[in-house]
Amino acid sequence: PMAELTCDPVPGVPKTSRRLLAGYLIHRDDPDALSVVYCELQAPVGPRASLVIYENEACSSPIMEIPIFESSVCCDVVGINCSCFVVEGHHFASQSSSERKLWLRALSNLKEQEESGGNSFSTTCPVKLQNKAPEPTQNELLHFRSAIRENIQTLQATQESRIARNPLLRLLDKFGSQK
Repeated sequence: PMAELTCDPVPGVPKTSRRLLAGYLIHRDDPDALSVVYCELQAPVGPRASLVIYENEACSSPIMEIPIFESSVCCDVVGINCSCFVVEGHHFASQSSSERKLWLRALSNLKEQEESGGNSFSTTCPVKLQNKAPEPTQNELLHFRSAIRENIQTLQATQESRIARNPLLRLLDKFGSQK
């Protein structure tokens, strides 16, 4: 899909109002199946944040929600130019290793202890789960999105052009026939 990374909520879709970062990722459904899904990292409510998985960027109905707690495991997969990472046992792949770093940084920032203020994404992050801080206000969410947006723009400005923007394989229906 052509949708780029974003930190802006979908107009008219209230469940995206706590969005911090969203974009398409590949999800490993089981050892033999992968899906391209639209993922949204949401600011915490109480002691947990969420990684919500949708079918597409319209975010009309969630497929799955992965809760993110202070003790949640979020890590990268080691490899040269690897774009894979793991969140609570769920395996994902992004379009580039730089995009993977942005997702992991956003996840990590949710769990870090509060540091000094500023507009840097690395120090200004939403409700720090470890700190058990109060839920962010709408104004704080705007501030966090601004910092994340700067990182998205930097990523897009430095990203190498892709060889192909269209799928390399044809879409098959569940019976193996071409659509």
